[in-house]
Amino acid sequence: MKILIIEDDSYKFTQICALVKSTIPTAEITHFDSVHGAVRYLRKEIPDKLILDMALPTHPPVAGEGSPVSMSSGGVEVLLELRRLQINDLPIAILTQYPDFEIEDDYYELIDAPDALFRHYGLKNIVSVFYEHGDTEWVMPIETFLNN
Repeated sequence: MKILIIEDDSYKFTQICALVKSTIPTAEITHFDSVHGAVRYLRKEIPDKLILDMALPTHPPVAGEGSPVSMSSGGVEVLLELRRLQINDLPIAILTQYPDFEIEDDYYELIDAPDALFRHYGLKNIVSVFYEHGDTEWVMPIETFLNN
């Protein structure tokens, strides 16, 4: 199974990666830490499942040029690309530290994100999970996502 993880926080990525490997030991994990890298990948290959952070920088860091700033809507850019590519049924787990985010100039609570993303973009297979540093409540929903 091919799992794409789009996450710019290295600590959070390490936790997600460990969970994926313990849940699906044979999983092939691909990782990107920016919108640009993820979009380029999705134009060439479609994973079996996607774990997506919502606050992402547009481009990866480049030595000597400072760190890119995460955009709260970076994950939405990835979702827009999936819509453009007509990849509507890819299983996606939104795993974010934000309790709400913006879609088409409106803010939605994280719990309402799957319905809003279906209405706006036609994306069908989305779960949304709140991640909090030091808390493990996100683990079980992501395990369930991976096993379904």
